[in-house]
Parts: sequence; C-alpha cells; structure tokens
Amino acid sequence: MAHKIESEITGPLKTNCYLLYDIQEKEAALIDVAGSIPKLNKIIDKMDLSLKYLFCTHLHFDHVLGLEEVRNKYPEALLAFNSRELEVMENLGNFARLFEFDPSSIGKQDVNIENQVFNIGKIELKTLLTPGHTPGSICYFFDKFLFSGDVLFKRGIGRTDFYGGSFEEIKSSILNLYKFPDDTIVFPGHGEPTDIGSEKRENPFVNQESIY
Repeated sequence: MAHKIESEITGPLKTNCYLLYDIQEKEAALIDVAGSIPKLNKIIDKMDLSLKYLFCTHLHFDHVLGLEEVRNKYPEALLAFNSRELEVMENLGNFARLFEFDPSSIGKQDVNIENQVFNIGKIELKTLLTPGHTPGSICYFFDKFLFSGDVLFKRGIGRTDFYGGSFEEIKSSILNLYKFPDDTIVFPGHGEPTDIGSEKRENPFVNQESIY
C-alpha cells in the first residue's frame, strides 16, 4: 500500500491539518481543517486526488474554521464527525464568535464516525472514541499511524477545563492509546509528531506509571 501523509499548520491557534492519501488509487481525506490550507490544496490539485472525506477529531472552533471554505471547494467530500460533538459546539458558540466564527457555517454532518472503518483507496482508517478533552473526541488510526487530535500531544495532553472535559476520562483514553505498539507515530492536533513509546516513558501527565 502506497500512501502519504502531509500536514499544514493553520488557523489562529496553529492547528495541524493533515492530508492522507493513497498514491496509486488517488483517493484522499483531510483531518481537522482548521483554516485555509493553500499547501494541501496544491497537493490535491497537483496529484489529481479525489477528496472523499473531511474528518474532525472534535468540534472545537480551532479545528473546524476552514471547513466552510474547503466544503465549497470540494463539495463531493463527506463531512464526518462524532454526533456527540454537536452539544460541545453549541456550548462554546459564544467563545467561537470571538474569532468571528459561526458554528453553523460548517454545514450538516454527512457521516457519524463512531465505530466505523473508512476506506481511502486501500487505506483502512479506523476510529477510536477517546473522550476527555471533549465527550466525543475521536482518534483515527491505520497501520502504525495515529491522529490524536487534542487528546495526546508530544509531552502533553489536551485541556479538560472546557465544557464536557474530564481528566479521568482523558487519562483513561490515553491509557487505551498506550496499548498501541511503541513505534506507532502520533500526529497531534498541535505541535510536533511523537510516538507511543516516548509518551509512555516521558509524558509528565499520563505515563507508563499510570498504568499500574
């Protein structure tokens, strides 16, 4: 299976947007479109990719600010997120509007992603419910690659002081992620990539000592 993962930092809070695609089958998906993505748009156009899905790890405004623009550009792409996140978006609407973002602008949900497998060419992208940062936070994974949203960062974890957040839940979610092989590469919502083994050893908030 020939695949590639590209990223672009975008939006007011420097969110990582990821482009995942099957090189041979020419099918692609975007994860967390947080703002304008000129670099990734150029790759999609240059590679003549068919954009199948727009995935959201969660619906905090800093992860969805670019959805309206991208949905207009790629109207055939299906918007996929966890329905549990709609309540989160409603409760944080006033905060989002400080950044001149109207939550209704992302449009309707096409696919509820919980407990599903998505085919992007020959890539089988699976979903895992990982609550704690938000009640409906989802991680995506295939092979030895994990997209963790705002659940797990390099030497950090997501905030739990927003609506619907819970430290006990995010701790439990991260311990589930630590069951992945140590060489699993983690692509977080913010900051640099990391791997499961490093976080188990060195994450100051939830580490391998938390397992026991």
